[in-house]
Amino acid sequence: MANAARKLGITQAAVSQNISKIEVELGTTLIDRSLRPLRLTPAGTVLRSRARHLLDLAQETRIAVRGTGQPSLPKLRLAVLNSLAGSLLPTFFDDLTQSLNIDSLTLWSGFTIEHNEALLNREVDAIMTSEPMENVDELEVFEILQEPFIVALPAGYAVKDFDLDTIGEDLPLMRYSARNLMGRLIDQHLRRLRISIPRRIEFDSSWSIGRMISSGRGWAIMTPVCLLEANLSPDQVQCMAFPKVSFSRRLYIVTRSGELGELPARIAAICRQTLDNDVRQEIRGFGNWLADALVVPAGTANRNQ
Repeated sequence: MANAARKLGITQAAVSQNISKIEVELGTTLIDRSLRPLRLTPAGTVLRSRARHLLDLAQETRIAVRGTGQPSLPKLRLAVLNSLAGSLLPTFFDDLTQSLNIDSLTLWSGFTIEHNEALLNREVDAIMTSEPMENVDELEVFEILQEPFIVALPAGYAVKDFDLDTIGEDLPLMRYSARNLMGRLIDQHLRRLRISIPRRIEFDSSWSIGRMISSGRGWAIMTPVCLLEANLSPDQVQCMAFPKVSFSRRLYIVTRSGELGELPARIAAICRQTLDNDVRQEIRGFGNWLADALVVPAGTANRNQ
């Protein structure tokens, strides 16, 4: 009580009276006064948790209002896919902080499902994801990239007959695990094509898969951006278009609707510019056909209401 009074600049009695008023209004006891030091009751613990959420929401509201009325944003929390976290930086970082005049930037990397939950739980302000959450209302969705899935083979592997079943008999397929949306998309497509390749080795990261490819221990189905995340060089891998029926993945910037004004569209525009220039140029080292296969769309938003 005394510490709270000092922080608020009021008397200890005023703090005690305010808490008592809240207890009367809620019809429950918030503090167990029989203990020393004082402890929250279960009801008090619930109120503290909800109060913290409300205070965070109030702070985000201030940021949103400032973001629409002023050129400076105090803080931005952005979650980025693992496959883009490395290839977008540092150019994306420079463009983002300079053009948006952000005072503080936090960048998370990780899996799509983790980022989606973080956005809904208000732990981040925007996410870069391959899952636009079409069934969730009140979101703004900006597509930033469409890229094809390709076959990545060790540079020294002699392709006699470009057939996935045949390749799968010669070398193990380095799969993305089911924890990764990439792995689920690839598995679904292989099932549609009735291609059955033994499931022997799975990884969470493109970097691990890249190490296996560069050492000649296996091959993979991945995307051009994942080639960069895997830290593969053109002399370590041979890239081939996916045979039979091709498929691709789309990447998006997703934010909560109406909270950041024009900033999400500006963030998406910066992403597209970096992808279209720097990332495309890096991928061109693996072949012009691969770089040209990247599709960077025009800047439009799809609002889910």
